[in-house]
Amino acid sequence: MPAEAWHYVTPRQLELLPKGTKPLPGSIYQFTYTATEPKVLGIGFAATRDVVAYLRGDADGGANPAAGAIRHAVALGVSQSGRYLRDFIHQGFNRDEAGCRVFDGVLSHIAGVGGIFLNARFGQPSRTNTQHEDHFYPENAFPFSAAQQHDPVTGRTGALPRGDGFDPLLIEVNTGTEYWQKGASLLTTDPLGRTDVPLPGTARAFLVSSGFHYGRAGLASTKGACTNPRSTLNPAPAVRVLLVALEDWVTSGKTPPDSRVPRLSDGTLVEAAGIGFPFLVGVPVPTAPNALARFDTYVDPRPESGPQYRPLVPRVDADGNDVAGIRLPAVAAPRATFTGWNLYADPFPAGVLCDREGSQLPFARTRAERVATGDPRPSIEERYADPDAYVAAVTKSVDALVSDRLLLREDGDRLIAAARQEAVP
Repeated sequence: MPAEAWHYVTPRQLELLPKGTKPLPGSIYQFTYTATEPKVLGIGFAATRDVVAYLRGDADGGANPAAGAIRHAVALGVSQSGRYLRDFIHQGFNRDEAGCRVFDGVLSHIAGVGGIFLNARFGQPSRTNTQHEDHFYPENAFPFSAAQQHDPVTGRTGALPRGDGFDPLLIEVNTGTEYWQKGASLLTTDPLGRTDVPLPGTARAFLVSSGFHYGRAGLASTKGACTNPRSTLNPAPAVRVLLVALEDWVTSGKTPPDSRVPRLSDGTLVEAAGIGFPFLVGVPVPTAPNALARFDTYVDPRPESGPQYRPLVPRVDADGNDVAGIRLPAVAAPRATFTGWNLYADPFPAGVLCDREGSQLPFARTRAERVATGDPRPSIEERYADPDAYVAAVTKSVDALVSDRLLLREDGDRLIAAARQEAVP
């Protein structure tokens, strides 16, 4: 904006001119200025390390209430705290000052391949890059994966774990959103997205099929600022069972289920143009995932040109639901299409991914309704001959997931009970 279009009201407040001018809806105003006196950042890593190490210690002197009582420690991080834990591991804070391991296991949920903009002058760890906002805040940097790799973009070699004998067992769980917005495919491919990369035996990666970042469970689907109704698919059952698996892995050495992610080798990991989403009237489909920018400096950062990373996204089935990953009953015995993406509605930029939202697109109730709207997805009537058939489909999905140790029996029973309530003629 030109200088005459704004002014300072106070040292901490700006105003648009002429007076009374309102910000344009859907737009972002970014104010860049020269700053001084950066706060000391990154101490939180040391604080986390030292508190957990203290509680795990045997010496108490009457001060440590947990002295000698803690045999193992695991960490669960969701979204920003998941990205924090990824940096915690890579920057070497899982070794305490006495030379002991801090966390025996870590579960990072919906972190994608991100870290946080923390260990830098003028860092702002609350920022997170999406297609619409915060493009100039470094979040993603090689190494992305638990697998040792060479990065042709930067020329570096490395892995997220340090390989120093103090790395925790690691489970990373993501939804479709993190593939579209946070580069999650790079957990299990090379940086250019050309080949699948096997993870070491100490790490696992999972996709919650068709899930989305927020996990808005139990609420009615509304559009908000998005074009499509927002998803209500709840990924929590998958996270719960994998947290139990992590605890078993740490305490008894029982290995968790194998990774379940989309892969290049079987065609379930693709470029955005090849996802195979069905044509639905009035439902736009994204044309590209969010880019993973790299920066040459963390002070007044600007994305570098030249070679770029290549994030990929999950391929979908004829209903539009993700093919690979942990297909919870809502996806395996569906009554709607769920996606890990949504698009902004006017006045936001056209065709831009809507924050970290998903879509929920119900099936037609009857064949006649489906034909009338031109919907290629079979209706509920065509899928399930009667309410019992729907409950049977959910039960079959639950039993398979429980058998594969990807769903707790108690959660499966809850999902079956919910299906009985939903299964109206």
